[in-house]
Amino acid sequence: MNYTNLKEKTVNGFKWSSLDKLGKLGGQFVVGIILTRLLSPVDYGLIGMITIFIVIGQSLINSGFGQALIQKKDADNVDFSTVFYFNIFTSILIYLILFLSAPLIARFYDQPQLISLIKVICISFVIDSFGLVHVTWLTKNLHFKAPSLIGIISVIISGTISIIMAYRGFGVWALVTHTVLRSAITSFSLWWVSKWKPLLVFSTKSLKKLFSFGSKILVAGLMQSVFENLYFLIIGRFFIAESLGYYTRAVQFKDLPVKTITAVVQNVTFPVFSALQDDNAKLISGYTKVIRMLAAIVLPLMAIIFITSGPLIRLVLGEKWLPVIPYLKLMALYGWIYIIFTINTQIVVVRGRSDYYLQIQIIDKVMIVIALLLTYRYNIMAIIYGNMAATVITAVVTSIYLRKVINITLLYLMKNIVPFIFAASFMLMSGIILERYIINDIWYLLSSVSLSFAVYIFILWILKVDELKSGIKMASNLIKSS
Repeated sequence: MNYTNLKEKTVNGFKWSSLDKLGKLGGQFVVGIILTRLLSPVDYGLIGMITIFIVIGQSLINSGFGQALIQKKDADNVDFSTVFYFNIFTSILIYLILFLSAPLIARFYDQPQLISLIKVICISFVIDSFGLVHVTWLTKNLHFKAPSLIGIISVIISGTISIIMAYRGFGVWALVTHTVLRSAITSFSLWWVSKWKPLLVFSTKSLKKLFSFGSKILVAGLMQSVFENLYFLIIGRFFIAESLGYYTRAVQFKDLPVKTITAVVQNVTFPVFSALQDDNAKLISGYTKVIRMLAAIVLPLMAIIFITSGPLIRLVLGEKWLPVIPYLKLMALYGWIYIIFTINTQIVVVRGRSDYYLQIQIIDKVMIVIALLLTYRYNIMAIIYGNMAATVITAVVTSIYLRKVINITLLYLMKNIVPFIFAASFMLMSGIILERYIINDIWYLLSSVSLSFAVYIFILWILKVDELKSGIKMASNLIKSS
């Protein structure tokens, strides 16, 4: 692929992927706020109890074949069609397993209502399977406009209907409807707008070739899904549903910006990095730019979440959600590490070392299990502290593998993100100090956000960080063009 053309497609991909994620971020945030005010912590707790089973199902349906198709340079229509039919078969099988297992899961939590919830919400597995390969085809070809618009529209429609249901007293079923309806709108729309259509062919030879790469991604992704959501299982089993509801909402607030930004970058950089996988210099250059850009955006964002979490929860969600505040503040302190970890593991996969990726995931899960065994007997804050320690250790271990595949050291990584950590730390301290002198929540929100961002920009200016100049130049061009 021509590097000039690749650069143009990358820029265009970032534009549309950013629009997609920011549009969905805004839509999900507004929908989430309204639903949270209308629903109870118990409703969110019930969804939290079955979250681990939902994400396991989604991981199995994705199967790692999507990434295998993108990574394979000569993937043809037979490959895509084979994965398409495999996804559908897998989704039906997983749905039947969870349908039959629903009574056992409900008995485990002592929540009979979970039986019907599981049987309905897991229908989304089958619906999603019809659109997964279409997304992969669009992503591989760096076509992001259609899925971006579809993502925003699906959030708006499904969110509006779920809000109406919550207002009319449907409770947790509003959340279930939101999930299933969003899947249906997305899959139908992808079929309507995508140029790709499956052939009536299924090649076991193609499946075996893709499986050699995708199977390791599948196992690693499955472990990631299970252990990342193991906290919901443990808290739901050993604490009351209301406590799980608070924890679930804190995770959702933290994950919304973190995973949205990660998805934007990952969707675009994975096919781009895959195209550059044989050019070490260009791959290192691209990785460095991405890491610095992410640090520049995510670190101040996490600082803002920490600074404003108290007044935001009180003003937006109401008094019944106050227990969310300490959970959210602690999560914000280390949430940014997830993004660095994700990009690092992506480079490992791009270089074709899915075996290394699997090893990283095994180490990560061992850390999570150790942390849970040491903390679950105490309280939820202790569990979050354990998760923080496990996250930091895994991130350090990942840097060792990164050095093996691309010769990037932990020192090189820290050298590139330290200026942003330094500036975000000053930003955080300014907000904490200001909180002591301003009692009114609205005035504190306005003044703390303004002051903290001013401090952040000032520190970056003192340090002469190039990304600040680029950001100012970009903003100036946007203003001139508007």
